[in-house]
Amino acid sequence: MNRALRRALAVAAVVLAGLPSALAFADQRLHGMTVTCFRWGPGEWDGPHMAGTLDRLSELGVNSVALHPYGRISGTGAVRHSPGVQDPSLLVPAEQLAERGMTLMVKPHIAYWGSPWGWRGEIEFDNEADWRRFFADYKDFIVHQARIAERAGAAWFAVGTELELTTHRPEWGPIIDAVRAEFTGRLTYAANWNTVDRVPFWDRLDAVGVQFYFPISEAASPTDAQLRAGFEAALDGMLAEAARLDRPLLLTELGYPPHPTAAARPWDDSGPDTEPGFALAQRCLSVALSAIDRSRDERLLGVYLWKWFPTPRVVRREFALQYPQAEAVIAEHWAAPAPMPASAAAER
Repeated sequence: MNRALRRALAVAAVVLAGLPSALAFADQRLHGMTVTCFRWGPGEWDGPHMAGTLDRLSELGVNSVALHPYGRISGTGAVRHSPGVQDPSLLVPAEQLAERGMTLMVKPHIAYWGSPWGWRGEIEFDNEADWRRFFADYKDFIVHQARIAERAGAAWFAVGTELELTTHRPEWGPIIDAVRAEFTGRLTYAANWNTVDRVPFWDRLDAVGVQFYFPISEAASPTDAQLRAGFEAALDGMLAEAARLDRPLLLTELGYPPHPTAAARPWDDSGPDTEPGFALAQRCLSVALSAIDRSRDERLLGVYLWKWFPTPRVVRREFALQYPQAEAVIAEHWAAPAPMPASAAAER
């Protein structure tokens, strides 16, 4: 299919995205995994272990992979990246994914390490010069990534991730327009779990994206019933918000650290890894995957789990899922394909 035809179809899809009935983007829900990196992606996502990584993920039932190229921010708002150097780390795995019948989401991240901020959600500036510098550089970064995502044939692209204190700025409109001009797939923004209602530009995007780190139980030793009730309440709340916004819902990240507080503070990976923590994280993950695939709400497009490293060695730290117990949970829920709700499939 040539680029002109792809762009025409994309324009039609954007129009349809505004209609509540036009929500069936695929025959199956997205069973996604974020493949992360120890460094910056180059030499890892396009390295010797990526093919084997994708083979293993496919065996577990993963049908889509998210990659997150980095741009590094300084305290003055300057955003630096390495076009040319980073590009093969998306293009090479994109070919490998296509060979396996898997799709790609490109979800660029701002690397804040060494900056004044403790995470992306704290990034903001106290003067207009820094704001202008940030958005000028960020536009260059994100549009370049969109251009590479288009070359890679990515299905989804996130225009931003967790930049919660910037979303009120008017610069986001032109940035989204510039990305749309380069990328003919679907667009979202990955909002933190508690700030979805503060993003003013969902109407410019194809889906509401949420980093799904909702607390699901404050109990010291939660039962499966408590975990299930907490997760389903959070999911139902987000589906209601997506319905209000007249957009489908994509869980752009979901994960549980191997800590005793995994259910109460799933975003917090600063605690010690413990065996009870690993057990709780596995239970949380099982409850989450079960609830997602049981949902008959056609607005729920799927989920990307956080996270997996392209390495042959077992990694048991932070949110990493490549250890036997977690793999067993994923395979139990995903090894058989989960179709979209019948009502959505009938409207395709």
